[in-house]
Order: sequence, then structure tokens, then C-alpha cells
Amino acid sequence: MAAMLTIDDLRTSFIQAGKKLTVIEGVSLSVEPGETVGVVGESGCGKSVTSMSIMQLLGRNVEMTGSIRFQDKELLSLTDKQMQTIRGNQIAMIFQEPMTSLNPLHSIGKQISEPLRRHLGLSKQEAKRRTIELLKEVGIPRADEIISDYPHQLSGGMRQRVMIAMAMSCAPKLLIADEPTTALDVTIQAQILELMKKVRQEQGTSILLITHDLGVVAEMCHRVIVMYAGQIVEEADVKQLFDEPKHPYTRGLLKSMPSVSVNQERLDAIPGSVPLLSEMPAGCRFAPRCSQVMDICREKNPELTPVADNQKCRCWLYREEDVQ
Repeated sequence: MAAMLTIDDLRTSFIQAGKKLTVIEGVSLSVEPGETVGVVGESGCGKSVTSMSIMQLLGRNVEMTGSIRFQDKELLSLTDKQMQTIRGNQIAMIFQEPMTSLNPLHSIGKQISEPLRRHLGLSKQEAKRRTIELLKEVGIPRADEIISDYPHQLSGGMRQRVMIAMAMSCAPKLLIADEPTTALDVTIQAQILELMKKVRQEQGTSILLITHDLGVVAEMCHRVIVMYAGQIVEEADVKQLFDEPKHPYTRGLLKSMPSVSVNQERLDAIPGSVPLLSEMPAGCRFAPRCSQVMDICREKNPELTPVADNQKCRCWLYREEDVQ
């Protein structure tokens, strides 16, 4: 069976004042039908830009090369009008902050029913009836009343549920979820994750889940992509990643997670921060923060290479023949 989404050697750059700043460099990944793939990393590592590149929502001052294939369509060759027929219909996105993603001037009902009428051709009454059903499915009480409310009248958790209802309204084949549980309390977070699992199981939806929360990854994902400074540094099945992480950055992320089985006074932290786009190191991008850095790390950036079955890593530790 063909992959639902295939990204090959994606490079995304922003053009500012005549200068090109490359945010995503050489990213390749795939999402199979019915699979959930997690993309993890610190803020500024390129996770959200990857998702916005897929949706073609980065504006005009951007240059993208490589390939983004959704089923049999090459998205980078489509016009904006052609992309509009895919967005919200075959590919849907749950944005990180629903308050800035929902239109404050339109009611909840109008915002959910619009894609139903545009993409599915439902009448006004049919769209209203389906909107109420969707709100009930995402656990919103008094759905027939809520459709008349505006975003500012709802709590953060309710707004996020509305975003999910909107994303799922046309039964998309691919759902991109960008930090869908950020700033929500743990009870609401658990409910939203269960809702996404239900959607995947019942509709066979593929999910690309972008998050910094490794607990969410363990709960939801089949495979994991670890990003750092615009590149993929590790890729593995979820159990593999937690049991045998290879890249020093991945190990650092896992060590920074609190554990219920270990009594810790302080959590481990990775020293330093993600480098600025204009100040990328010459060699491995993680070298300035790495406890296992070698001379070659400061000179050459390693390739992403297989290190075990279903596992790849971008690190000189696994290329000893090149270090000699």
C-alpha cells in the first residue's frame, strides 16, 4: 500500500531583505495509511515549519524545493486554488493555538459548517445538523446552543475541541496536529488524545503529530522523527526510540523527562539552546551542546544513516570508519 504522505529532501527557506534563511534542510519522511508519526524537538527546531510547508501556508516570501507527495499528488507543483480543494478536505490541520486560528468574527457553527458546504456540497440545514453531530462527537455539551457562540466565549479546552471538530468535518485522509494539547490541563489533554485515537481507528486517518511532549508520543505514535535545527537527527519505531535512543540529542530529551519510578531532585537539562538560523555551526548542528563531541563533529555534518532495523541516526558516533 502506498504511503499517505511522502516528503523527500524538503528544503524550506524564507527570503528576507534579499537574504535566504533556510529553516528546513533535507527533511525526508513518510506517513502510512492509518499510522501516527510523531515529530519531536525543542522550540525552533523546525517542526511547525515542516507542517506549514505541507499545507502550503507560509506566504509568498518562501522558497521550497524537494518533494511533498500526498497520495499521488505532488503538492509543491499545485496552484493555491488547487491546494484549497485539498486543505480542510483531504488534509486537515489542528493548529497550536485555537484562539488565533479561529475567526473571532464568526460563530462556531459558521466556521465548522463552511468546509462542509464548500467541500461536501451540503445544504445549510444539512451542514448545521452535521455541525451539531461533530460537536457532540468531540464531547462538547449543549452542542445545539454552542454553535451560536463565538470563540472568546469558550474555554481553551472547548476551543481546541472545536478545532478538532472542524479538522475532522470532511473526514480527511491525513490529519496534521501541531501541539494539539499545549496549555490544556491533563484531563482535557487525555480526552483530546483519546478522541484522535478514535478518529484514526474508526476512519483510518493518518496522523502527523507535532509535539515537544514525549509522553504524548509514547501514548499516540507508531514511529517518531526527532528534529534539531531544521534537520532530522533520528528516526525510529516508538518503542525503539524509548528503549534504545541513539543520538545524543534524543538521549538528552529523554533524560529531561520526569519519571515516576526514579526519585529525582532535579531534571537533567541539555546545556545551551538551538542555534540561530544565521549562526549554524559548520559541522554537526548539535556539536556545541553535545557531551560526546569529537573533532570531526565540528568540521563535517553527518548524514542520516541506518543504525539498526527501522532506525536512522545523524551522528558520527555510528560512522567510525569515517572518523579514523
